[in-house]
Formats: sequence, structure tokens, C-alpha cells
Amino acid sequence: MVLKITKTTQKIERLAVKSKLVFNIASRYYRGIIKKEIALANITSGDNILCIGGGYCPFSAYLFYKATGAKVTVIDNDILCVEGAKRVVEKMGLAGGIHVLELDGSSEDLKLEEFSVIHFAVQVEPIQEVFLNIKSLAKCGQKLLIRRPKKHLEENYSLLDGDILAVSAFITHGRFCNVGKTIMHIAESNAQ
Repeated sequence: MVLKITKTTQKIERLAVKSKLVFNIASRYYRGIIKKEIALANITSGDNILCIGGGYCPFSAYLFYKATGAKVTVIDNDILCVEGAKRVVEKMGLAGGIHVLELDGSSEDLKLEEFSVIHFAVQVEPIQEVFLNIKSLAKCGQKLLIRRPKKHLEENYSLLDGDILAVSAFITHGRFCNVGKTIMHIAESNAQ
């Protein structure tokens, strides 16, 4: 189910792919969020991040990479988003640090061993299914960062049953974004 906010986000991302000015303006929306997420998970250049739900223009992956130097892999299950994201990464000369793949977060074919941080975009759908899959595949100590919408916007996003999530820590975000908080869950056991 593609919702109004997701459609608007996709339109902005498509414009950002075509215009460096739009890209720079739109990426400012994510800068504060990313800065807080880096601090929450103590992300450094030694980390390897998996971003689930990169979208047409992978702002979060770009900002994680630029701020930390960590290797970043972006997955999305929409081939049009994957193609757009690959163009952005190539255009910015970041193919050595950011990789984009067509893959669904609920796939049992996911290989998570190399990742220290697994990041969930707020638009990931269905979040419950994707989270449970990642949780079952994650190895002990991996940090899962899950963006959740502000309370008044929850009807516009796929929801996560809070009872399945052990929260290690969380951060809240500012008034002028749809993301209310980012939750950090530390994987406890290796299901592999």
C-alpha cells in the first residue's frame, strides 16, 4: 500500500536525482536525523551499514557515508528505486563506498554477517514482517536502527508491534520531520 507521504517522498527523491540543488535542499531534512542516529549507534568508519528501504534517492546512505566513512549497502524491493539510487551513487562518485541492490528486507536470502548496523527507513513496508525476518537472521551484537513515525502520522506508515521489540535505546527527532524517533535494538542471539 503506497500512501500519500510515501508518494510525496518519491516525487521529491526523483527531483533530487535530476537536480543537485534539490538534492542538497532535500538532504538537509535528513542531516539532523542521521547525526543523532550516528551518535545513538556510535557509528564509525569501521562499521558496515545495511540500509533497508533506500528509496529512489538514498539520502540516509549518502549522509551515513559522508559523515562516517562507513561502508554502506542499500537494499530496496522496488526496481525503479534501485535504478534511481544507483544513478545517484554513480553520479556522485560514491560507488566505492555505497552499494545498491534490489532485495526485499523480508527475504530469507539476506546475508547479514558482514553488517554491524542495520538501518530501517520509516517507509519500510510491511515493517513487522521485515523486522521479524531481520531479527531472526541477525547475529549477536548487531545494532538495528528502526525509524518510527510521529504518533499523529502513524496511519500513514506500516506499524510495528512494540511488544516484539526490545529497545536498547532511542532518540527523538525534531518538530519538522515525519520521523518521531529512532529505536535501537541490539540483536541478542545468532539464529544462523
